[in-house]
Amino acid sequence: MPFSFHYGLSLVCLTILVTQVCPQCYWNNTDSLRNPAGPILSCCIKANNATIKEPVHACFVHYEHRFPHCPIHAYILRTKNGDRCVDPRAWWLQERLKKLEARGICCKIL
Repeated sequence: MPFSFHYGLSLVCLTILVTQVCPQCYWNNTDSLRNPAGPILSCCIKANNATIKEPVHACFVHYEHRFPHCPIHAYILRTKNGDRCVDPRAWWLQERLKKLEARGICCKIL
């Protein structure tokens, strides 16, 4: 019995720790898809591997065939100049996503 108590307590502590690192990544808040990022967008038809130098203020991801008209898996990075569709295999993307998460910007799944 003591093992299961300690295991459960450890699991609770770990869950609390993980959700405090980037809490907005773990709560389902549909308002965060609209404000301040703007309206919910449509999916990408094609994605690009080119780096994005401008600041990103919102991030979305949609998976291949999640919706009938969305044929590809892509990340959508929202900038002041519009939305950029990025290939998830782009060499620079994972590092950029870490930097966005450190700023409190987490990708929302569409």
